[in-house]
Amino acid sequence: MLTVLKKCFRIAIFTIIFSIPLSASAQNIAVFGVGRLGICVALCLEKAGYNVLGVDLAQEYIDKLNSKTFISSEPSVTELLKASQNFRATTSLKEAIDFADVYFITVSTTIGTYGYDYTMLTDLLTQLNSHSLAGKHIVINSTVFPGYIKDTALPLLKNCKNVTLSYNPPFIAQGAIVQGFQTPDMVLIGEGSPEVGEILEAVYQKVCINSPHIARMSVPSAEIAKLALNCYVTAKIAFANLVGDIADETEGADKFVILNALGKDKRIGEKCLMPGYGFGGPCFPRDNRALGAYALTKGIEPSLFTATDHVNHLHAEYMAKKCLLENLDEYVFEDVSYKPNSPVAIIEASQKLLVAKIVAEHGKKVTLVDKKSVISLVQEKYGDLFTYVVK
Repeated sequence: MLTVLKKCFRIAIFTIIFSIPLSASAQNIAVFGVGRLGICVALCLEKAGYNVLGVDLAQEYIDKLNSKTFISSEPSVTELLKASQNFRATTSLKEAIDFADVYFITVSTTIGTYGYDYTMLTDLLTQLNSHSLAGKHIVINSTVFPGYIKDTALPLLKNCKNVTLSYNPPFIAQGAIVQGFQTPDMVLIGEGSPEVGEILEAVYQKVCINSPHIARMSVPSAEIAKLALNCYVTAKIAFANLVGDIADETEGADKFVILNALGKDKRIGEKCLMPGYGFGGPCFPRDNRALGAYALTKGIEPSLFTATDHVNHLHAEYMAKKCLLENLDEYVFEDVSYKPNSPVAIIEASQKLLVAKIVAEHGKKVTLVDKKSVISLVQEKYGDLFTYVVK
C-alpha cells in the first residue's frame, strides 16, 4: 500500500510540474536538429503547449522558420508553423543549452544498407559535452544501433554531471510524420532514469491526441524494441506478398480473399497484410538489416531477418517477370515513391521503382509518370534508363 501511495505521490508531483505556466523552465524544450523529423517534433510539442526552441545550422533555413515563410511538403508542417506562438529557431547551441533542461535530439542518422551514420549525432554530443552540462535530460529520438547509447553516447558526455541520456524513437512514416507523432499506437521510452521517464510520459500525454500505450523500459531494451517492431512489420509484408505470389500461380485462388480471411484472425491482424509492392523507404529495409547485424554480434543467427529481406527482393523480381510476360511495347509506372501517394519525394528502396528498373534493363521501354520532385530524383539516379512524364 505504501509503495502505491509513493508512486501516486510521484506522479502527482510531475503532474503539478507540467501544469505550471508556459514561462516556467520545466515547460521549455530544445529540439536539436529541426530537419524533416525535427521540425515536426518541435511543432507538435509547441502545439501541445510547450515553449520550443529549434536548433539547426543553416541560417537561411532558421530565418524562414522564424519568419514563418518556410513551406514544407510534409503534411501539416506549414500550417502548424504559421499557427505557432511559442516556437522559434536558432543556430546558437549555447542559447539552446540555456533555454531548457530537456533536449530532444532529432538529427539524421540515416545511411544505406544496414548501418547508421552517427557523424551529426556524435558531433552534437561532443559539443554538448564541451559545455559541461549539469542537471539536463538528453533524449535521443534518432534511430541508433543497439548499444550505441551505452558504449558511445554516454562516454561522449564524460564532462557532464547529473545528466540523463534516454532513447525515445518515434514510429512515424515520412509523408505522415505529424499524424504519426500525435496518434501513435505506442510510445517507446528508454528512460535514462525514472525521473526522466515521468517527464517524457507527461510530455506525450499532452502531445498525443489519442491514448497510446506508454512503454517505459531500459535504454538497451528500447534500442532493440525500435528495430524489432519494424522487423516484424517487414516480415508481415513479405509474408503477405509471398502468399499472394503462390495464389497467383494457383488456378482458382484469389490472394485478396485469402489474406483478407487471414487478417480476421486476431493473432494475425489485418494491418500490412494486403498483397502489393514490397516494403521500401529509408527505415524498413535498413532497420531489418540492422537488427540482423546486431544479432550476429551476439552470436545469434538472424535467419528470419535475412529471409525477409530476400523474400522482399524476390517479390520484386516476380512482379517484373509477370510484367515482362505481357510483352508490351511500353510499360508505364505511375507514382514511384517508396509508398503510394506519398506527399514527399522519397525514392529510397522504392519497390515499384525496382520493378520498373528490372523491366527496363530487359530492354523494354519504361515510362515513369510522377510529380517533378520525384522525377528529378529518379533522373539523377538512373539518367536515361526511363522515359519521364511530369504530371
